[in-house]
Amino acid sequence: MSVLWQRVRGWRRAVPGGRVGLRLSVMAMIDAVGTGAFLAVSVPFITRSVGLSVGQLSLGLTLSAAIALATAVPIGILADRIGPKKVLVGVSLWRCACFVLYPFVQNLWQFLTVVCLLGLVDKAAAPMEQALVGQVTAAEDRVKVVAVLRSLRNVGFTVGALLGGIGLLIDTRAGYGAILLLNAASFAVLAALAHRLPVLSTPAKSLRRRFSVDALRDRPFLAFTGINAVLTMHMTLLSIGIPLWIVEHTEAPAAVISPLVAVNTVLAVALQVRASRGTETIAGSAHGLVRAGVSLAVCCLLLVAAPKPPVVVGVGVLLLAMIALTAGELFQSAGGWGGSYLLAAPGQEGVYLSVFWLGVAVQQIAAPVVVGVVITTGTTGWVVLAALFAVCGLAAPVIGRWAQARLDSNGAQLEHHPA
Repeated sequence: MSVLWQRVRGWRRAVPGGRVGLRLSVMAMIDAVGTGAFLAVSVPFITRSVGLSVGQLSLGLTLSAAIALATAVPIGILADRIGPKKVLVGVSLWRCACFVLYPFVQNLWQFLTVVCLLGLVDKAAAPMEQALVGQVTAAEDRVKVVAVLRSLRNVGFTVGALLGGIGLLIDTRAGYGAILLLNAASFAVLAALAHRLPVLSTPAKSLRRRFSVDALRDRPFLAFTGINAVLTMHMTLLSIGIPLWIVEHTEAPAAVISPLVAVNTVLAVALQVRASRGTETIAGSAHGLVRAGVSLAVCCLLLVAAPKPPVVVGVGVLLLAMIALTAGELFQSAGGWGGSYLLAAPGQEGVYLSVFWLGVAVQQIAAPVVVGVVITTGTTGWVVLAALFAVCGLAAPVIGRWAQARLDSNGAQLEHHPA
């Protein structure tokens, strides 16, 4: 027991944020395991057990996404009113209830009802978690904590996918239902752990008495949100772009896709904390996005070269492209998170971060279309996309200085006109 306790104390010291950081890490793992398991079985459950068509499934997911986009900012405004911790607890319990109902879906209308109820809070969890990290950890630990959480989430998604694989092997409604209820349980545990987190800092009451949509008028913040959204296209490149390019335009066997994705996962887990170093300031976050844009541009140019060499050399080029993509992913996540919190107006972190994540959500809808066009047009498409990534990355320092000037101006106004 003493050896086990010493190891636990060692893990606690190793995780930024101490005991709170460790609790946040446990929350991230539980959430990711449940979500990974759900994603593995969700489509087979709906199409095989419920018997819906792919078109009906797509209809439900589209309606859910549209609702999620509409509710993200209002929930962020609510978080600025009552605090992100309370909202995160409520969102987690809401999702728990929905996933308890999910296994009992029997027809299209029940499916639409459940996924639309989930859509009400679907885009609220990520900004609430980010805002909560800002309130329960010291300023110097925030970026490090989020980097650790992101690494753990990658591990958790992998573990969850393996658990979901068990449900796929069983391939019965009961098996799928057990996985869905496991996901529901994960949200219940997440709510309980979030409720017990001690809040170190809260916005001044004077800032929380009014509802505000200042984030929608903050041009530097919106510009930062826009370039970050473009750079998050690495997610679609990983899941759609690179696999389709390999299958349709290279001589490399399709079997290399899985090892390449594994390389991405391993590097993301191992290097996320290191990639986050130096992004604790606005200037540092902006330089992180510069590195992200350049890395993603290099990835695109390497993909252009992949079809031309012999197969063995082509696989090596694809490996280099995946490494460049992963670098872009790591730098974008670190720079994006650090900058979004630093640029948020004090007391309005909930709505600011909701707008920030709304940009990511819009990109997730538009990116598959963009990537499809890129693959269709071939070399020209990849070169244009590379230029877009590079321009967005190189624009980050300019936007950072613009935002810093706005923050300095607002601070000077407060000093001359105190509330």
